[in-house]
Amino acid sequence: MSKTTGKKLHWRSKVQDSFVPLLGTSELGIAIGGGADYGEFPFVTSAQGGGLTVGDIILEIGGTPVLGMTLGDVRGVLNSCPHPIRIKTVSPSTLCKDLRLYLSKCFTPGSVDSQLQQVIRENLLLRAIPTTRQPRDGEIPGVDYNFVSIEEFFSLEESGALLESGKFK
Repeated sequence: MSKTTGKKLHWRSKVQDSFVPLLGTSELGIAIGGGADYGEFPFVTSAQGGGLTVGDIILEIGGTPVLGMTLGDVRGVLNSCPHPIRIKTVSPSTLCKDLRLYLSKCFTPGSVDSQLQQVIRENLLLRAIPTTRQPRDGEIPGVDYNFVSIEEFFSLEESGALLESGKFK
């Protein structure tokens, strides 16, 4: 007797395309949570119509990849899109919402997952990067980088607050 095993489909094959409904003159039918500042992918926390499901991981809003963005930045993208807002999501059962876990995995260079890691890292660079170096001329603390002391950096690293860490030169 032979045993057949079903191959698990990749998360990319389960991406859903939906539109966020407008409930009133300006109220959106969606609320979101997560974000890089919480170490998570952004996800739907409430949805009224539009085919979205609570818990779905948000990949794109209006064509903008939002993985690796802070919650505030994701909300900014959501609020700046023209209506109707197109949103791409995937079920949390197909993609883990923990950014640290996803970034720690090794994927084949050029694969969909490797490319997604790159998008996440690029979005993280917009806001969430602490550095122990001194600000350069024109750099604004909290905007360009979060400038911290070496002691503060090690404390963040030891507490698990950093998604990734490394040394430059």
